Amino acid sequence: MVYMTRLARREAIIAAAIAVMLKDGFDGMTTRRVAAEMGAANGIIHHHFKTASELKCAAFQHYEAAARAEFVKMRPTLAATSALKLFVSDHTDNARENGMRFWAEAWRAAQADIALAEAYAEAVSCWHRLLCDIIADGIAADEFRTGAVSETIAWRILGLGIGLSSMAVLPVPLLSPPAVRNLMMQTVTDDLGIALQEMTGAP
Repeated sequence: MVYMTRLARREAIIAAAIAVMLKDGFDGMTTRRVAAEMGAANGIIHHHFKTASELKCAAFQHYEAAARAEFVKMRPTLAATSALKLFVSDHTDNARENGMRFWAEAWRAAQADIALAEAYAEAVSCWHRLLCDIIADGIAADEFRTGAVSETIAWRILGLGIGLSSMAVLPVPLLSPPAVRNLMMQTVTDDLGIALQEMTGAP
């Protein structure tokens, strides 16, 4: 096996764990499967992570932080309406169905894992702060017309997205990713007093 520094090995394990989670599901991620994904011995995983729970937390944090960083990088180039459109589209498009499942399964697993629950809560709180800033910017620029406070609308968008996405990734789905996206777009436009075409039309 090619020599890797301890940090590089840890990063490789996390990358393999994410790959397994997206392929086999959050609950399907075991240290044995992660080792197989890497083509390494199972014992290597335990040199870096004491438990599967610790590895799941690290993989979840890495996955969601990367998605958030990508969004933050694009945010300064977008008006508030376009930023909200990107947020909804990125979290509900067909290509990210595995990502929707990742979040839904993380929420379920967090009910029985306090460390994962803390990581999940922090991730959602970070997205909430981003949405609050976008909504506040849109109100200040007169893009959005609403009497509700930014924090309330941001929680409503997040709560709706988490709930609808969970319905879309059930073994027998109640909704498709496009249906989730359309419902979220409609709710955002209703809450913010903008035309649906502004959210669904081409930039």
